[in-house]
Formats: sequence, structure tokens, C-alpha cells
Amino acid sequence: MTFQDDFQQTQQIIQQAKDILIVTHERPNADAIGSSLALYLGLKGIGKNVIIACPDPMIVEFSRFIGVNKIVQKIGKRNFVISLDYVEGSIEKVSYNIEGNKFNLVIEPREGFDTFSEEKVSFHHAGTPADVIVAVDTIHLGGLKDLYEKEKELFASKPLINIDRHSNNMRFGTINIVHPQASSTAELVYAMLDVLQINITQDIATNLLNAVYEATRSFTVNNLSPESFELAAAAVRAGGRRFPTQQKKEQISEELPKEETAVTIPPEYGGVPMHYVSHSIEQKNDDHQQQNQPQEAPVDWLRPKIFKSSNLG
Repeated sequence: MTFQDDFQQTQQIIQQAKDILIVTHERPNADAIGSSLALYLGLKGIGKNVIIACPDPMIVEFSRFIGVNKIVQKIGKRNFVISLDYVEGSIEKVSYNIEGNKFNLVIEPREGFDTFSEEKVSFHHAGTPADVIVAVDTIHLGGLKDLYEKEKELFASKPLINIDRHSNNMRFGTINIVHPQASSTAELVYAMLDVLQINITQDIATNLLNAVYEATRSFTVNNLSPESFELAAAAVRAGGRRFPTQQKKEQISEELPKEETAVTIPPEYGGVPMHYVSHSIEQKNDDHQQQNQPQEAPVDWLRPKIFKSSNLG
């Protein structure tokens, strides 16, 4: 990968940022979730305030990714805004004081102007805390749904780092780390963590390892890259663990009935209830093996035999 300039710019932006927003697309896959969470854990580990968001709720399939409970569907607004009617030049001074557990905002009107009325004061929340936005595995901003639609001003006003592996990516970022030759977005996130000199913990390694396994279908895709194996090796060295997978044979066995099942024959054939017993694959395999086992040879099988015809005249 040759993104040295892009990575250096990203490093500068991340280092200067205090609040970081990580977003990924609707209907995410394991690569999107694992990569986003690996980046989230890495940035949290160096003291950044990080919000991670996805427009869709997390499904059971992603429950084993570490930090998945931190993914939100809506970007919270932290700033509490007090609004009141204002006439140019009507305020002499604004100050505050704290009395016990009360915060008092004091607005002193200028002489010659009316005092402020309680009926004309309103309150609301605004402002998503973000100095930089990182979009992970996202082809276009429309894929972020309300995360983007309701925060267009934020996206337009902040540096946007676009990390993705898809060839049809719209290059919507201030910085576009887009590499279609990569087998997974996890590889690009791993490269970014390396540039940022972030230590790969066991939790980060686990998220990256499972992301690359899923993206490459256990390293069987046609566009498999050397970086996939390098990432897997680094993740394993860092203590990353593969999520346990259920054996296909066990799944089939559990789905097959093992008890006697009643079947009703249609009226034209007599309508008489009949029963059959369905066996699991293991039972069928055992029966098959028993039927095909070589039988023990007779003791006298090597002795000469004389065969006589029954129709000799």
C-alpha cells in the first residue's frame, strides 16, 4: 500500500483531535464492525474521546466483537443551549456563579433596555462533539442514513477520513484511504493503527482477526492479498482469538428429527396414519459403516473345495 502522504496527514489530524466520531454504513458486515471497533479501541487507548455509530442496530452475529455495546444508532448532542430574544446592544454583561449544586447564568441588561422575560427563554441540545470524522468501509455518505442526513453541517465542517477497500467508493473524504486491492478494510485500519503507533492489544487483535477472516471467507477469496496474512499473523501474535464456529455436521444433526414422526396418508390412498423413524446423520453413517465392514472369514476358507453339480446324470 502506498498511502504515505495520506497516512501522515491522518496522523497529524488524529493527534490534534480531542473528540473523534467513527461511523460505518447501514446493514454492516463483520469487516465493517470489526474494523470500526478495532479503530475505536485503539483511539480510546491513546486518550481520545470517541463516539462510534452505525445507522442500524447490531445483530446477534456481531455480539462477540469486543466493544459492540458502544455502537450507537444516533449521534448524541451534548451542548445545552439557552436561547432568549435579543435586541442589538441590549446586554451589558454575561456572567455565571455556582451556589452549592446550582449553576447560575447571569445576564445583565443594558440600561435603557427591558429586562429579559422568562416566557421568552427556550432550551435545546445541539452540537455533536467531533474534531474529526472517520468513515469506515463506507462507499458513499448516503449509506450512513440519518447519521449523515441529520448532521450534514458537521460533516461539511470537519475533516473527514474515508477508509475503505471497495473499488466503487465515491472518494468523499477530505483524505481518502481507499485501496481496492485490499481483501478487507481491516487491513487498512491495521495499517492506520501502525502509523499512529497504537499498540495492538488482545481485544483489538481479536476484532481485526475475525474481520479479516469473514471478509476473505477464511482466506479463500480470489483477491486475497499478502496483507491479509500479515494482519492475521500480527493479530495472533498479539493474542487475538477466533470466534468459535459451530460444526456444520452438528447443525444438520440438531435439525433432523430423531423421534418417531406421524404421517397421514392422503384419502385417495386410504388416509391411514403411518409412522417412520428419522435418524440423524451420525446414526446413518454408523449403520453404513457397519454394513460395509468386512465380515470375518471362515476358519477353513483356505482349504481345497470340491464342488458337485446337483444335475449330474
